[in-house]
Amino acid sequence: MSPNIQSLVDRALRCHQRGLFAEAEQLYLQLTQSAPGLTAPRHMLGVIRAQQKRHAEALDLIGSVLAETPNDTLALSNYAGVLSVLGRHQEALQCLDKVLAILPGYPDALNNRGNALTGLGRLNEALASYDLAIAAQPNFALAHKNRGDACRAMDQIAAALVCYDAALAIDPRYFDGHSARGMALQMLGRYGEALEAFDRALALQPGQAGVINNRGGALRDLGHLEDALACFRQAVALEPSLAGAHYNQATTLLMMEDFDQGWPLYEWRKQLPIRVEARDYSQPLWSGREDLKDKTVLVYVEQGLGDAIHFWRYAPLLEARGARIILATDAALHRLLRSGSSTIRLADLKNVPSGFDYHIPLMSLPLAMATKPDSIPALPRYLAADPQRVQYWGRRIGRHGWRIGIAWQGNTAVQGSEGKAFPVAALRSIARIHGVRLINLQKNAGAEQLGALPPGMVVEHYRDFDGGPDAFFDSAAIMENLDLVISSDTALAHLAGALGIEAWLALKHVPEWRWFLGRSDSPWYPSLRLFRQKMPGDWTPVFAQMESTLRERLASL
Repeated sequence: MSPNIQSLVDRALRCHQRGLFAEAEQLYLQLTQSAPGLTAPRHMLGVIRAQQKRHAEALDLIGSVLAETPNDTLALSNYAGVLSVLGRHQEALQCLDKVLAILPGYPDALNNRGNALTGLGRLNEALASYDLAIAAQPNFALAHKNRGDACRAMDQIAAALVCYDAALAIDPRYFDGHSARGMALQMLGRYGEALEAFDRALALQPGQAGVINNRGGALRDLGHLEDALACFRQAVALEPSLAGAHYNQATTLLMMEDFDQGWPLYEWRKQLPIRVEARDYSQPLWSGREDLKDKTVLVYVEQGLGDAIHFWRYAPLLEARGARIILATDAALHRLLRSGSSTIRLADLKNVPSGFDYHIPLMSLPLAMATKPDSIPALPRYLAADPQRVQYWGRRIGRHGWRIGIAWQGNTAVQGSEGKAFPVAALRSIARIHGVRLINLQKNAGAEQLGALPPGMVVEHYRDFDGGPDAFFDSAAIMENLDLVISSDTALAHLAGALGIEAWLALKHVPEWRWFLGRSDSPWYPSLRLFRQKMPGDWTPVFAQMESTLRERLASL
């Protein structure tokens, strides 16, 4: 290179390294015109394009470099990084394996290989690759941060936080490190610290819509709902297509019982990165305005089992408008839901029939039916347990004592599940009340706590309760033989409400939107009573209040 060209290259790289991307971009463009034979300016311009999220252009530019120098390890590694961002993880892995065959300990390639493996769901291998990158370059902040992301994907949130702290110890001004740390802290229920982390990130890069949205989530979980709404609206103003901000705004408004604004915005759930079921059919979506007399409507469940039970109440209301209803849901629920109607046709989500006139997701029915806070269809009982199983469990459980079914943990993989569960040991004071029998309703994760109960605490567990292909089939029959159910915010709480069984629901400080704020009753379920945390993470007053209420109840009998 001539001295002038070399000077331009050096200036461009310095600008790029200092984050002066506009200046670097102009210098790279100048170099591609004045020295078209140089590969470095095209390569670095490709990196700029990747940082601008113009990934197709980035692949073209870096690919043109690889066409001339196929063994350029830096270009191969960067090319693989763009492939991973585009979800082409297997291709990225092949590129990186080629790099590492040439340079076995190349930190950038090891880091990018971890990203590709994370994308492929091979998380243990990804951690091993990040560890090699960090061993080769201990001050590699990006590799520490990416390792944290893999830990978070494995639901190892405390381990992820350690990684983010390590990245920030290397580079305290690392924007992505602060942002990721905030997300980990939020998942750990440490909302005040999460808010501080998001504020640090925004001090470094103001106007980042995604972080402003996450900041709003921390404010909401601290109970500052108006401030949270301001963040969500600011994020939408900055990035109108940001589905998460629209969705967070919707659920906050619904929590505040503002259904007029909340239900329309709730439709943004269909655009979330982790998408709920949102199907496209040639038949039209039912909007609530079309006449349904003698029409067939496909209603499909889009979220969890608890949501299916909760919003099942709308299917018969739709039928009352003269429609024939096909409800597509998880086959495991069919036996239970069939008890709610003999005329609604049930179909498996995986094998939906084609003969229908309209379709609608189950959780869009409140919008279509213009549900208001004072028009929630609160049915005292709309599902039933199988009579034979009720008799069977009646014989197993017996009639003696005050029988309380308990469940303390739901699906922790569900977004927003942090802080919902309580330890089964929190019920020990209730277990000590004379005549009280605690009967296990907890399955799968969380049930292992039964092996480490506090001294003297007894929870009855029936081993044949664990099996069977039908969701909640035996749970419903057991509940029919109980005096009370105490549950965290799980699908079992919805089951108790749908059966009309008296249930006490332990709620975190700012719960899911459907439980609203400050109420001890549920307008969805007349048989439920709500006990709420006064401070985030503090269950002690909740169960003290339950114990006091139960003692008063038993004393009055």
